[in-house]
Amino acid sequence: MNTATKYQWMMMIRSKWLITFAVLFAALSSTVIASSGHEASGVFTRSTAALLNLSLLLVPLVSLLAGSLFIAGEKEDGRLSLILTYPISTRSLTLGLYMGSCISLWTVVALGYGSASIALFVTGGTWSTFVFLSFVLTIILTSIFLAIALFVGLVASNRLQALGISLFIWAFFVLFYEFIVLFLLSVVPKQWTIFLFALSIILNPVELVRVWTVAALKSSALFGPQLYEWSKWAESASGQLTFIAIACIWIIVPLFLVNVWMKRGKRYA
Repeated sequence: MNTATKYQWMMMIRSKWLITFAVLFAALSSTVIASSGHEASGVFTRSTAALLNLSLLLVPLVSLLAGSLFIAGEKEDGRLSLILTYPISTRSLTLGLYMGSCISLWTVVALGYGSASIALFVTGGTWSTFVFLSFVLTIILTSIFLAIALFVGLVASNRLQALGISLFIWAFFVLFYEFIVLFLLSVVPKQWTIFLFALSIILNPVELVRVWTVAALKSSALFGPQLYEWSKWAESASGQLTFIAIACIWIIVPLFLVNVWMKRGKRYA
């Protein structure tokens, strides 16, 4: 596992476009967070919402592309088939590739938020709870989409197909999903509203992190009076633990499928 992790990390961290994203993310995060420096600590404001939306927009895209294209490239070039012949368990290989990918992207996210924190300090702002919370949840979001990306990279025949699948998944979860949910909420009976709202959170990791952030900041009143009882539950300890459990499922299921595919590939390698 350690060898696979080190290999994956070294290969991904050398990516020029990943470095480019790190610089871009750091610059955008710094600009957004510096503008919120004099706002109340831990409050969900327009500026903090902008930082959250920035992370929800860019992090899933980069995680999907970085993970899927790398694995698809290894598969297309034949290196993955060679690795599968080594005396290493598929579980260790799966976890090694996943952790190597995570460490690479976590480093990028940490650099972005580190730069944002420096910009906040330079501008005389107050380091708020939201900055740390946003960083932690962005790490979780990165971990989820990297797990999905590994599976996409394995099932794709080549890099181009991996690119297409990744862009489709990103567009569905980030761009179109919200409109689909809003449409359904407008046509279903009112007694189904809470159920559909909760289901929409479970089925989309982007919405999971968005709602999780709002609930963790005790700002669930933004969801309106119709969801008041649900909002109070989401802010409670049981609600937060439920969010954690859902995030873990989003990570475990794709990795389980990756391990199954690896076992099948190892059998024929």
